[in-house]
Amino acid sequence: MRMIRTSFLALLATALGAVFAQAAAAYDATEMYDPGEVVFIDLTLSPTAEAELEAEPDEYVSGTFSLTRSADGTPAGEEASPVLPVRAAEIRLKGSVGGSFRDLTEKAGFKLKFKKAEAFLGLRKMTLNNMVQDPSMLHETLAYAAFRAAGVPASRTGYAYVRLNGEDIGVYLNLENLDDIGLSRIFGSAFDQDTQHLYEGEYGDDVVPDGAADFEVDEGGDEAGEIGDLEALIEAVNGDGDAPWSDRVAPNADLGEMTKMWAVEKYIDHWDGYSGHAIPNSRPNNYYLYSDPTGRFQMLPWGTDQAWIPTIGVETPGREVTFDGEGGVLFDKCLEDEACFRAYWEALQGVRDAIVGLDPKAMAESTVEALAPWQEKEIEHGRPEYDAAEIKEDKYGVDTTIEFIAGRAAEADAWLAANEPPEENEEEVIDDPGSTEVPSASVSAPFAGGAPAPGSMIVNGLSLKRGALSTRLGFSGPGTLTLWASMRTAAGRRNVCTVQDQPVSLTATIRCELSRAARRRLNEHPLRLVISISFSPQGGGTPVILSRGLTVRRASGAP
Repeated sequence: MRMIRTSFLALLATALGAVFAQAAAAYDATEMYDPGEVVFIDLTLSPTAEAELEAEPDEYVSGTFSLTRSADGTPAGEEASPVLPVRAAEIRLKGSVGGSFRDLTEKAGFKLKFKKAEAFLGLRKMTLNNMVQDPSMLHETLAYAAFRAAGVPASRTGYAYVRLNGEDIGVYLNLENLDDIGLSRIFGSAFDQDTQHLYEGEYGDDVVPDGAADFEVDEGGDEAGEIGDLEALIEAVNGDGDAPWSDRVAPNADLGEMTKMWAVEKYIDHWDGYSGHAIPNSRPNNYYLYSDPTGRFQMLPWGTDQAWIPTIGVETPGREVTFDGEGGVLFDKCLEDEACFRAYWEALQGVRDAIVGLDPKAMAESTVEALAPWQEKEIEHGRPEYDAAEIKEDKYGVDTTIEFIAGRAAEADAWLAANEPPEENEEEVIDDPGSTEVPSASVSAPFAGGAPAPGSMIVNGLSLKRGALSTRLGFSGPGTLTLWASMRTAAGRRNVCTVQDQPVSLTATIRCELSRAARRRLNEHPLRLVISISFSPQGGGTPVILSRGLTVRRASGAP
């Protein structure tokens, strides 16, 4: 009897699969992830299932799902029948308490799962975000589009109008899941579920010593000994060695891809991501680590609902996002590494061009137009979080988002210009301690020897002696001189020595004492400095300002 029952169920599953496949022929998931189209999604839950979700929101309960299209892109154009027959689904609530979580009496967010035989358009999971922290309802769609435009693996997005047990709830973001099906679409045959992992990072999870256990394993095995790829990454990131940090980490981390990921996060002001903000205990957040079959990692974005809004001067301290502000361990160490910083700077250049080419302002305006009638329906019949004025004018609303987009390229250009890394042949190496000097003959223009022209100066040499920069200069006449040097840190540039308004005549030797922080860092790592010298001729005239990059390292064997 058991064999007969098993055979019957297998035949039934096959038959249902054939029915679903035939019904899906005229519609596929690509259409569902079109931000310009809003679909109807109907969920049903029994009173018992609703009570179970109220008690345990994170636990899946049994329900049903169906999807219906709109013939004209408006709520009035709902077609007569669903795209596919109603099917069983496992449903739970989503969101963080104090953030986007809402219960079933409000605009709850949902996670859905389908059995293999009842997969929806080939999908096994769906994510329906309630967008309660995004009045504009634009941020996630624009953010994931920006990641994809820059070549960063990222989810697709669409929109849905959700009803629960026949009652209107409202407009939702339909976000593609990063599960085995989503990863297979993104990476193709390069994805191997048996040998790879997808780790979810949230609320302070980072690649720090003993940090592997903090990550949730979303794909791949999580038994003891099966997360060796993550443990190897952590060891490489935090280990020591003679080689530069980026060289030591390269076998375990695709820094080329990661720097693009971080550059997009910074460009879109994704303060709640990996490279974003400095709030203790919650940095980093909202990202995935994805390992390839060799154990080398990429980074994938998530949780972008509060991107595309200015964070400088916000009410919550620590949320300020600058292009080189603090982030996760990988990002911070990258900025301190010469080669990785250059890769990040170059990645930001490419990201800036890719996003400008995407034209997010036009994309935002067309999405606003498409969503307007659906938002009106939500406000009238559903469970709205915002009214029409708030959608447009809230500090996180449409107007602020479009204003931020309009000015962001210029802000990126300004940072890129101010932080351009020096060319390799522009940098000299000075050892410390000792009195090694960089003679004028080996220093590229404008640091060149010779007689100074009127109103100018020459730099005859640079040295580092007992923790102080020393330089010999010649001038066309008397005046005042200012010298300052800065080093790059995870929080941006930091001044390490300054000589202010020193009177000079025809020649001078200037000594500039390095800060304690710079001397401490020099004991562990080479210092990558930018040195600027300004000479103002006596009696007026245009000041002369010279600037160059310089790498300083301790001499081998020095105490």
